Amino acid sequence: MSIKIMIFLQSNFFNIMFIFFGSLFFFNLESKELAKFNDWSAFAEGEGKNLACMAVSKPKKSDGKYSRRGDIFAIVTHLPGQNKWNEFSIVAGYNYQPNSNPDVTIGDMKFQLFTSGSRAWSFSPSEDEKIVKYLKNSMKMKVVGTSSRGTITNDTYSLVGFSKAYQKINEACKKK
Repeated sequence: MSIKIMIFLQSNFFNIMFIFFGSLFFFNLESKELAKFNDWSAFAEGEGKNLACMAVSKPKKSDGKYSRRGDIFAIVTHLPGQNKWNEFSIVAGYNYQPNSNPDVTIGDMKFQLFTSGSRAWSFSPSEDEKIVKYLKNSMKMKVVGTSSRGTITNDTYSLVGFSKAYQKINEACKKK
């Protein structure tokens, strides 16, 4: 792992853990589905400083030599009470191999994510902004990751409906 990544992870450890556990908590609650737009859904949960809005999708195709895998999601999250917008993450359905960096290809653009357990995130808010821009203007996304057992997975997501789901979470969380 590079020094830059280690410094980022160390300096943002508590923020990362809060987001990680907060997102897990979110999925365990009865979230309100705001709307479904083709392959993406918009959800909201909480109120005030605890409001969270998410655009969520499952892959259309998942490949890999695995016998069992949990739920898989791509998520864009707004947390207005924390002034966090457009947080992009992947829930892999398995624990990632430590120090692995999944590749995300959206259109002709490639991004790398960092991992913790079964989740992967972009490295910065500016990367999140770029990812959302490409999600709005592309038709599909591919995510290639490596499980803790060394299994390589390829997940393909449709982006049909992302723009409308994104617009809906912007409205719900009052993103300007």
